Amino acid sequence: MDPVDLLPYAMGVFFNGICVLSASDIVLRAWRGEGRHRFPDRWDALARLAGTLLYLLIALLMTSWAVFPVAVWYLVSALTAAAAAGVVLRWPELPARAEDRSAATRRVSAVGTLVFLAVAVTALLVLGVFG
Repeated sequence: MDPVDLLPYAMGVFFNGICVLSASDIVLRAWRGEGRHRFPDRWDALARLAGTLLYLLIALLMTSWAVFPVAVWYLVSALTAAAAAGVVLRWPELPARAEDRSAATRRVSAVGTLVFLAVAVTALLVLGVFG
């Protein structure tokens, strides 16, 4: 098999794998209420979920679904939906702003991430990538 023929599969595995890793991280953080690997505040949960949704969008656009199994898309979408549901269920318990040393840095990072994602999606819409 020619290596060029493997490129659509490699891209599909790469982009869907990034989305699976990100969504799995959110699901595990939402499942844990205490400990080191949890959401410290709502800003962190929102930024992580927005990033995962962008990864899902990129996986949708960059994967050649004519050669890559569509069942993978359904599984990745279901995992991302579970991550979003986990954030929604954990949201009332999360503090609006954490009070640790890195809380301000996390807030600035979250706002920057959300602004970047909004600009990226707007640019993709203007360039006509979705249509």
